[in-house]
Amino acid sequence: MIRLSRETRFALVPPNAIQTPKPTNSWAGWPSTNLIVPQLKLRAVVEGEPDPITGYLVNIKTIDDVLREIITRRLIPVYDGAQTAETVLRLVCREWKAAWEHRSKLVRLSLVLSPFLNYSISLEPKMPENVVSVSQQFEFSAAHRLHCEELSAEENLAQFGKCNNPEGHGHNYVIDVSVSKEIDSDQSQVVVLHEFESTVKRLVIDRLDHKHLNKDVEYFSTVNPSVENIAVAIFEWLDGQLGGAKLDCVRVYETPKTWAEFSGRS
Repeated sequence: MIRLSRETRFALVPPNAIQTPKPTNSWAGWPSTNLIVPQLKLRAVVEGEPDPITGYLVNIKTIDDVLREIITRRLIPVYDGAQTAETVLRLVCREWKAAWEHRSKLVRLSLVLSPFLNYSISLEPKMPENVVSVSQQFEFSAAHRLHCEELSAEENLAQFGKCNNPEGHGHNYVIDVSVSKEIDSDQSQVVVLHEFESTVKRLVIDRLDHKHLNKDVEYFSTVNPSVENIAVAIFEWLDGQLGGAKLDCVRVYETPKTWAEFSGRS
């Protein structure tokens, strides 16, 4: 089984501002405009078996055509600036299922509002179709020392190298917090975003930002503050604290090249 992802970039322009019938720079998005309007992305992930001759699961032009038709014929005409991301995503999902005639199956549809915030619907087997997930990024800066009291000085140095520096060292951490909820109407929301942000700030960012994790954060007084353990700690602090939304996972980037993700204990 193969999965294929395709991203369509677009602007939510007024219907009368669509100036060309097809993209001239689809990399940057279409419809294109000089107006200051939402610039968004739709990502579709489809699954199936590739054609034995062409090797294609589906021609990406087919995905483009379906998404652009939905955007220009169904989404833009009804958009008035008041719709939530959940409403827009559910509309696109309904229209896709009505229009899609290919043998491959849609398994995930995402609406990307910014590099730091996206909404998704999963159509995985056994997954309720009304579950919408939200992922938002946060950041904090902190120092830590990787050190285990159970190990000798030589063993700590061999295991952690310069990260065992007695004075510690710092990182600019980035966190992805992903939550989900079953949405039963177009008026429902996964979370009230400013409340979600306030909770993460209070329980996580204020606790960790500009701190020495080993010295200033009680949790890490007996737990080595590896990126793996930081992800676990953040998940534990947030789990059950997000109203009716379910905490799906926490991903912590220690550097742009290194992240750890925790989804709870099975």
